[in-house]
Amino acid sequence: MAHHLHRRPYAIVPLLCAGLLYAHGCRAEANTPGDTGTGTGTESRQAPAELAGGQDRWASCAPAHGFFAEAPPSINGKPGHTALSADKVVSQVGGISRFRGDVVVQRDGRTLQGDEARYDQQSGEITIEGNVAFHAEELVMQGERASMRMEEQSGEFDGVSFFYPRQHAFGSAEQLTRSDPQHSTLKGVRYTTCNPGQEDWLLSARELQLDQQTNTGEAYHTVFRFKNVPIFYSPYLNFPLTGRKSGILPPTFGTSNSNGTDIRLPVYWNIAPNYDATFTPRNLTKRGPMLMSEFRFLTENTSGQIQGDFLSDDKIYGDDRSYLAVDHKSSFARGWGTSLKLRHTSDELYLSDLGEDEGASTTTHLERRFDLNYSDQYWKFMARAQSYQTLTGSEPYQRLPQLTLDGQGTRRSNQLQFSLQSEAVTFAHDTRIPVGTRLDLKPAVTLPLQGSAWFLTPTAAWRYTDYSLDDNPQGDSYTRSLPILSLDSGLFFDRETSIAGRAMTHTLEPRLFYLSVPYEDQDALPLFDTGNSDLSFSQLFHDNRFNGADRQSDAEQLTTALTTRLLDDTSGTERLRASIGRIYYFTDRQVTLYASDPVDTAPHSDLFAELELQPVDRLSIGLDVRYDTELARDEQLNGHIRYRPDAKRQLSLDYRFDEAAQLRQTDALLFWPMARQWQFLGRWRYDLDNEENLDLLGGVEYESCCWSVRLLGRNHRLSSGDDIDHSIYLTFEFKGLASLGARLEDALGGDLLTYE
Repeated sequence: MAHHLHRRPYAIVPLLCAGLLYAHGCRAEANTPGDTGTGTGTESRQAPAELAGGQDRWASCAPAHGFFAEAPPSINGKPGHTALSADKVVSQVGGISRFRGDVVVQRDGRTLQGDEARYDQQSGEITIEGNVAFHAEELVMQGERASMRMEEQSGEFDGVSFFYPRQHAFGSAEQLTRSDPQHSTLKGVRYTTCNPGQEDWLLSARELQLDQQTNTGEAYHTVFRFKNVPIFYSPYLNFPLTGRKSGILPPTFGTSNSNGTDIRLPVYWNIAPNYDATFTPRNLTKRGPMLMSEFRFLTENTSGQIQGDFLSDDKIYGDDRSYLAVDHKSSFARGWGTSLKLRHTSDELYLSDLGEDEGASTTTHLERRFDLNYSDQYWKFMARAQSYQTLTGSEPYQRLPQLTLDGQGTRRSNQLQFSLQSEAVTFAHDTRIPVGTRLDLKPAVTLPLQGSAWFLTPTAAWRYTDYSLDDNPQGDSYTRSLPILSLDSGLFFDRETSIAGRAMTHTLEPRLFYLSVPYEDQDALPLFDTGNSDLSFSQLFHDNRFNGADRQSDAEQLTTALTTRLLDDTSGTERLRASIGRIYYFTDRQVTLYASDPVDTAPHSDLFAELELQPVDRLSIGLDVRYDTELARDEQLNGHIRYRPDAKRQLSLDYRFDEAAQLRQTDALLFWPMARQWQFLGRWRYDLDNEENLDLLGGVEYESCCWSVRLLGRNHRLSSGDDIDHSIYLTFEFKGLASLGARLEDALGGDLLTYE
C-alpha cells in the first residue's frame, strides 16, 4: 500500500491532459441521417455546468456552461472501440473516407466532434476541421483543427481553448502537439480560473512541455499578470504534473511592533512520496535572520513530524534562540501502538515572542512524553514516561514511569458489570520532596437497572492506594483503603405539547445521586498530581471532589437535580434543555487538600444551573451559573449567544465571570458579508474589571470569481496590563494558482464554529 504526504509546492494545475481518442483495433461506422447510433457505455455525462456548479468557492462566477458547447448524445456502447457518425459520407477512395456535417467520434466516454472529417484507415489518422470540440468528464476543448494518429496515439490540436470543470480553469494554446502517450508540447499557452472575457489574472507561457513518464512539466518564458499588469516573470519553471515536487512555496509577509517586518520564503524538498521537508528562511527586522524547518514522514505503521527553528543572536533578547518539536505515532501489532511528544525551547520567553499562535504565547510548561498503548474491547493499557520544561510557575513531578490498566465488561442492562481502574506511577523531581511510587486500584461492580421511564444504578467500589516514598520526613510507607458506595436514580416523564404551532415533546427528568465514602485521615499523604476540582453541574454526580488519586473525599451526601427538555417532533432537535441541581451534605467534609485548609461545614453546595436554548435553527443561547445562596451572589457565570446561518455568517457574544479569579470579560465576534463579494470580520475581547481591551481585531475581504484580497488589523495583549502588540496583515489569493498568507477567518485561531 502506498502512503503519501499531501502538500502541493506549486498551485499550477496541469494545463492539458492530452490523451484523447487513441485506439487499437478500432472500427469506423458511417451513419446516415436516418441511422441510429448505439450508446458509448457512459449512459449519462455531466455537463461542465453541473461539474463546476454548487461549489461555494466559485459562487461569484458566471455559469461555466455558457462558454462551451454541450457534448452530443452517445453513439457507441462498446469499450475499447471507436465509433464515428456524420450526416453523410462524402467519399471513400483508397482507404480514405471523408465525412461532412455534425461529425462525431467517440471512444470510452470521450467525444471529438466537428463539421468535416477525413479518416485514413491505413495510418489510423483522423483529421477534423470546423467548430472542433472535445468532451471528457475532466476536460472540454474547442479549436480550429484536430489531427489524430490512432496507432501512434499522437496528434495535433490547433487554436485550442480548454476548460477544466473541477478546477473552474480556462485557457488556450496556439498549438497542442502530442508525440506519444507520454509527451506533449503546448505553444502560446494562457491559463486562468477567471471567466473568459474577465481575466483579472492570467498566467501565460511561450512553451509548455509535459512529460508523463517523469511526472514533470517545464514552462518557458512564463509571465503572471494581474489586472493586465505583469508582476512575475520566469524564463524557466519546473513543476510536477501530479503530486508534489521540490521547489519554492509562496512567500508570506507581515508586520508587528514587537518583531517588525516579518518575511518568510519557504523552500520545499520532496524527498519521497512519504517523506518531505520544508526549510523557511525568515527575517524579522527587529530581531534578525531565522531558519525554520520541518520534516514529515508517513509509512504503513508510523507517522510524525519534526520541527526545528533557530534564530541567531536575537537583537532584542541578546542571544541565540531555538525551538524543537517532535511528534511520532506508530502501531506495530493489533491493538498496540506508541506515541512520542517532545517540546523544548532555548528560553522561557520564546513562545510569547516568536510563537506561531495565540495559545503558544500563554503556555506555562512544555511536555516531553512517550507512551506505549494497548486497547481492545475490554481492556486499555498505557505505559508512559513524562517530564516537562517549565516556562512559568513551578515544575510538575516527572512520571518515570506511569502504568495504567483499565477494564470494563460488556454493558448490559439488568446484569452485573465489573470494571477496574488501576495505576502504578513513580514520581521524580530534581528539587521537590518527597518522591516515590504510588499504586492506585479501584475495582467496582455495578448493577444498571432500568425501565422505559426510570433507571436505578447501585455501584460498589473499593479504592486501595499504596505509597512507597523517599526523602519523606513523615515516613516512607502509607496505605489508604476506602469503600465507595453510590446509588444513581432517575425518572422520565414526557407529554405532547405544541408551541407556536409546532408539535413538541416536553420532558421532566428528576434525578437523585447518593454517595457514601467514610472518612480517613490523608494529611500525611503527598500531593504529586492532585488538586481541588472546580465544581460544575456534571461534577455533581462524581464520586470524588478532588481531581487526582492523592486525595479521596469523604462523603455522606445526596445530589438532587432536575432537567427539562423540549424536543421538536418534526426535526428531532432539542430546542430547550434546562437543568438545576445541588448537593446536600449530611456530614462535614473533613478531607482537605492541605492540612491547614479548614474543614468544609456547609450544609449544601452552591446551586448549579445550565440552560441551552435553540429557538430556531442555527441560533443557540447558553448559560452556566454557580450561585451562592448564602451570600446571594453569583460565584461563576458563563453565557453565550451564537447565530450561524451558514459558513459565511456568524454572530456571537460571550460573557465570562469568576468571583474567585476576579475575572469579568466579554468577547464579541462578527463574521458577516457587508455586500455582494465583501466580507467583514470583527472581534472585541474586553476586560470589564480593568476597563481595557484585550483583543481588538477588524478585517475586510473582497472576493471575486477568481481572486480575493484581505486586509486585517489587530491590537492584542496577552493579559491585563501587558503592552499592546499592533499588527497588520495583507493577504492575496489567486484561486487555483497560489495563496499568499492565510484566510481572513484564520486570524481567529479556530474560534469560528464549524458549519454543519
